[in-house]
Amino acid sequence: MHFFHIFIVFITLLACVRMDDIDPTPPPVKAKATVSLGKPRLFSGEDVQMTCSVPDDPSSNWTYEWFHDGELLSATEVYSLNKAQVLQSGNYTCKGLKTIKAWPYIVPSIPSDPLKIHVDGGWVLLQTPFEPLIIEENMTLTCRVRDDPLLSNVIFYKDGVEFNKQKGTDVVFTKLTLEDAAIYSCRATWIKNMEYQSSQSLPSYVTVLDILETPTMTIVGGRGRVRSGNKVEFRCITKVNAREQDLNIEYFYLKNGNRLGPASARDTYAISEVNINHTGNYTCKVRIRALNVERWSNQVNLKVLPPLNL
Repeated sequence: MHFFHIFIVFITLLACVRMDDIDPTPPPVKAKATVSLGKPRLFSGEDVQMTCSVPDDPSSNWTYEWFHDGELLSATEVYSLNKAQVLQSGNYTCKGLKTIKAWPYIVPSIPSDPLKIHVDGGWVLLQTPFEPLIIEENMTLTCRVRDDPLLSNVIFYKDGVEFNKQKGTDVVFTKLTLEDAAIYSCRATWIKNMEYQSSQSLPSYVTVLDILETPTMTIVGGRGRVRSGNKVEFRCITKVNAREQDLNIEYFYLKNGNRLGPASARDTYAISEVNINHTGNYTCKVRIRALNVERWSNQVNLKVLPPLNL
């Protein structure tokens, strides 16, 4: 009987410990700020609406907070700038607050990436994509003029050099390349009260990303000269910018141009104990088979020194 009581107490204590070990806090998720109405580049006096969400946890028990350049604005899911003013330009971020049943009771999300809002007080505004584009995609630049007057001509500039002159407000790029990443602006001429008027927009930078960034081959720890018998690890660093999700990257490691084995899913290649024969030039190749895209890295040199004779 005594043994039975001890056993019950032990099980009870074990249950309490296990319950205490359970962390009720959900894993962190990231908020996302998007423009849900209007454009992120707008004239003063116009409206724009932004919405906050947590895409990886779309449950209904989130509340939200909005920030402008780091300062708290409002506790709401949707934040609007009505008849926006120039001083309201800047970076807008948001975060979610989720209520849970145990301490700490309220769990914040990771803040969103900044949403850059530009409120222009001038006469001419160049509408550019507010998110980075990817090579092979299309892009439209729109030269807007306040109050939409009758236009005489529009000139578009790339890195300060004129590249297009036309009557329309839109210029379209098809199948973007990395060379299309640049600073763009436009100048519009129009007729008002029987007179020609002209003004130029502020410049706007357009980002164009590679689908698969050129990998960088490094030696972990930065040691290109090591003693025989030591471990050496190479890392092949790259990034996928494709719109498709869950794409698999294949890594190939080469020494002096010769492959060191089959494709790998790992971005590292290790040699547990190097010897003189491992001296050479190492590179890596990355490939996304689903997109038929591959990129080659730089070359790093490994020199293996003889062991020290003590």
